[in-house]
Amino acid sequence: MNRNRGLRVGILVLLILTGCSKDKTLNVEGAFTPVIANLSTDHEPAVRGILNALTAIVTNPRGYLVRYHWTAAAGILADSTSQTVHWTPPDSIGVYPVTVSIQAHDDLNNVDFFKTRTFQVYVDNEFERWTRSVAVKFDVAPPAGGRIYYAEVRNSSTGESDVWALAMPLGAPEQITQDFWQVTSPTAQSDGSRVVFSARRRGSDGGPSIWMVPPTGGDTTTALPVLSWNSNTNAFPGGPRFAPSGPMLLYHTDSLSFNFGRPKPWVRDVSNFAFPPFPLADSNQTEVLTAYVNGGWKGSGDSIVVESYTNYQSLNARKSLGLYKLSVSGNSSSSSFPQWLPDSAAAEPDWSPDGQHIVFAKRAPGRTDRDLWIINANASDPASARPVTRGIADEFHPRFSSDGIKIFFVSNRIDGYGTNGFYDTERRGTNIWSVSRFDRP
Repeated sequence: MNRNRGLRVGILVLLILTGCSKDKTLNVEGAFTPVIANLSTDHEPAVRGILNALTAIVTNPRGYLVRYHWTAAAGILADSTSQTVHWTPPDSIGVYPVTVSIQAHDDLNNVDFFKTRTFQVYVDNEFERWTRSVAVKFDVAPPAGGRIYYAEVRNSSTGESDVWALAMPLGAPEQITQDFWQVTSPTAQSDGSRVVFSARRRGSDGGPSIWMVPPTGGDTTTALPVLSWNSNTNAFPGGPRFAPSGPMLLYHTDSLSFNFGRPKPWVRDVSNFAFPPFPLADSNQTEVLTAYVNGGWKGSGDSIVVESYTNYQSLNARKSLGLYKLSVSGNSSSSSFPQWLPDSAAAEPDWSPDGQHIVFAKRAPGRTDRDLWIINANASDPASARPVTRGIADEFHPRFSSDGIKIFFVSNRIDGYGTNGFYDTERRGTNIWSVSRFDRP
């Protein structure tokens, strides 16, 4: 009796175990179901008006035969039934929904799986990346003498940085400055014969001075000071920019006592230091309280566009007055300087070589990232500006190429080169790009 009872119990346990094993084998739901994980494009981001390859990223642990079907709310799909399809979006930057569906069949259990997912695909102008490292980069200067110049952080904890140069996209960078503690705002003379930048030689310096080196570079012992920082005068120097041609250098500073803390534009010939610099807007008493900084030259070299602020010396109280245009000569006798673009969010302007357009960075209300906008130089209504970039990435510091065809700028948009991954504020990297497709007003 006990033997039979034990036999029955053993058979029951075996059946239970067999049933459990069978259930695991047949558990085709959950983690075993094919899932549409993401979507990738061969252009980052997808490019307006041209063919883009879209690929569905599908997790399929059991290797089912998957059938695909794609639809797009706008644009043209050249094919729609494979994992990778080809889509031509509208010739306009924006966000467009693209839907991918997958279907699979489990022959063993006669189960069908169907999944669908809609992606909001961001479509932008076409971009070309120049740098391949994820080190933080900023203040790109357009090509001069066959190279672009930019600043790169070498220590994210302290902000220490250097100037580098590149001769071609994704090429090998060449370090230009050595031994400076912090370097910003590089600019190169049009023939590439001189490089000027703002820099502190050491961390204990009270502020940056403006320095010059040859295109081969230099260090703190060989660089030539163009303008030296001083706590009483030249307390806020910066923004050096070479003229479209020749050795004339534009920068801003507060060299005069009654303009302390309110820098104005100055120009000097760096090929001959015997000629003193001259101010563009300093002795006009009606402008004493206003700062004009970060100027950009008009292609003809006779005018500049600048940012304007009140309370410039106080970051917390600083107020933007929009963008202004100033003549390179005769401003000191003017009674006032009229505002050109009444947009307090516009910053870092640059004037196209032909004088027809101005590009600037702008932060949208309620957002922390910036986009680039372009406007006709003869217009003054911010509503007439058109976007050059759009999206969640932070894009700023736009600069026209010398032929006006491209706009160089700094961006933290993510791409195939990965992310920094160490510092939250720069976790997506900061990269230099050029725009080859953008609409002009």
